[in-house]
Amino acid sequence: MSTYDKRLDALEKDTAIMKQDIIYKLDDTNSAVGMIKGIVGNQGRDIKVLINQVKTVDLHLDGIDLRLDGVDSRLDGVDSRLETLDKRLVSLEQNVNIHFGALDQRLDGLDKKFDQVLQVLSTLVAKPDQEA
Repeated sequence: MSTYDKRLDALEKDTAIMKQDIIYKLDDTNSAVGMIKGIVGNQGRDIKVLINQVKTVDLHLDGIDLRLDGVDSRLDGVDSRLETLDKRLVSLEQNVNIHFGALDQRLDGLDKKFDQVLQVLSTLVAKPDQEA
């Protein structure tokens, strides 16, 4: 066998080995691509599920917002009613204070009159003792 034939034989063996290596690497790459496609497909489904769940949460939150708006309007009504009641109580307190002031004045006047009556009675009681 000549040197040329030996070199050609070595080249053919190297080519066959390289071909097998390339086929092996392509097979590994195909397996990896297949796994990645499966993972991406699963993640795509998971993302769709998450999007649907987020939409559901958004709908629930919109309902809660509507309910809270209703509660806010009711509380505004209660606030206005309490403010009205507070004003009425302040007015009532002022009127009661005025009436108590008037009653205090009348009672002071009656105290003075009772003091005068007691003085008159004490002078009347003292007079009969003096005559005896």
